[in-house]
Amino acid sequence: MRLWDKGGALDAAVADFTVGDDPTVDLAWARHDVVGSAAHTRVLEAAGLLTAEEGQTLRGGLTVLLGEMEAGTFVIDRAEEDVHTAIEARLTARLGAVAGKIHTGRSRNDQVLTALRLWTLDELDGLEAEWRALAAAWLEFAAAHEATPLPGYTHLQPAMPSSYGLWAAGYAAALLDLLPLLNAARAVADRCPLGSAAGYGTPLPLDRALAASLLGFSAVEAPVTTPQLTRGLVESAVLGALGAATALVARWSWDLVIFASSEFTLVKLPDAFTTGSSIMPQKRNPDVAELLRATAVGVRAARREIEDVMALPGGYQRDAQLTKAPFLRGVRAGRQALRVAAHLAPHVVPTPKPLEAPLFAAAEAYRRDKPFREAYRDVAAEIKAGTFTAAPAPAPGFDLAGLRARVGEAPRDRWPAWWGLVNDGAAIVR
Repeated sequence: MRLWDKGGALDAAVADFTVGDDPTVDLAWARHDVVGSAAHTRVLEAAGLLTAEEGQTLRGGLTVLLGEMEAGTFVIDRAEEDVHTAIEARLTARLGAVAGKIHTGRSRNDQVLTALRLWTLDELDGLEAEWRALAAAWLEFAAAHEATPLPGYTHLQPAMPSSYGLWAAGYAAALLDLLPLLNAARAVADRCPLGSAAGYGTPLPLDRALAASLLGFSAVEAPVTTPQLTRGLVESAVLGALGAATALVARWSWDLVIFASSEFTLVKLPDAFTTGSSIMPQKRNPDVAELLRATAVGVRAARREIEDVMALPGGYQRDAQLTKAPFLRGVRAGRQALRVAAHLAPHVVPTPKPLEAPLFAAAEAYRRDKPFREAYRDVAAEIKAGTFTAAPAPAPGFDLAGLRARVGEAPRDRWPAWWGLVNDGAAIVR
């Protein structure tokens, strides 16, 4: 039975349309919905709305459901609409009337927001680990090829002496420079919406600060009207950070496509990292780099889709349901791109060539004992005449040790502490 059902039939076409893809999408944060429900039972106990025995019974039922979710046997029937109804239906079937108390003082609105925020914090921790792992992979490549010469390009024309190490170190440093975006997204998500109900709170004496503490949030999202106003904005912040990181991966991938081309032949990708042509026997294609390049577009598109859907008045609107799928899609695609890029980086094989004399033109102009502008014109004339020669100049160096120190360590997995909340009611200690 639907949580909102008051009796009477619902048109079949309308029912199918309004359910949408929730039965599939909601499986992503089903475990987190269980965690939020476990915390809610503790809040209800503290308010005298559940006995300790009832709370323990409900958490025992939630523990069983969590085991099914971990095993992959938990499914959501379309008649149940969403994960919230499915969980309550299973509890009712197993525990009887006491299951009807778990929704006291709660709406599906704050329930889904709580599950989404917990899932988001989980994903951000995993994302940070992959973010740092990619920076580390680029730095390992940089260390292995620190002095291997590579032309530095501007306008896709050879411009200055550089190195494969400097190329990779630049990407690593840029990715590390973007970490504050990830931290900002975490700060935006780290507010507890539980207890805001349908966006206007509840007359029951529910301790929202207790809920936030149990779930490990840094603060309550208050006042109660705030969670509905930040829905879509939290997702946008997360996808904005991930969009910046995947945009950087896209530029690196572009470099690989160009460098691996027969016109440049500056790197080689192993056969295991390329695909073939169905018609041209000689072809090996850098499909992995091309798809990494395109993933950044998908992450940005998911963000734009959410922002367009949520161009709404205040309060809850059902349109918000349609932000869940693009958020899930964007986060999953972006995280996979970071993982694949980190896996690919060590397998890129440099195929260096001697640097041609014109790349050292600026260095030669600096060496001459005359004003730079005069030396600049002299060198340009010699290059045009074909008479220019120059001693090689080293590529700029970089602080490899300093960059490695910035990679640091990713946060710990929150899940073991959340499991304790469901299993025995223990609070998370940050």
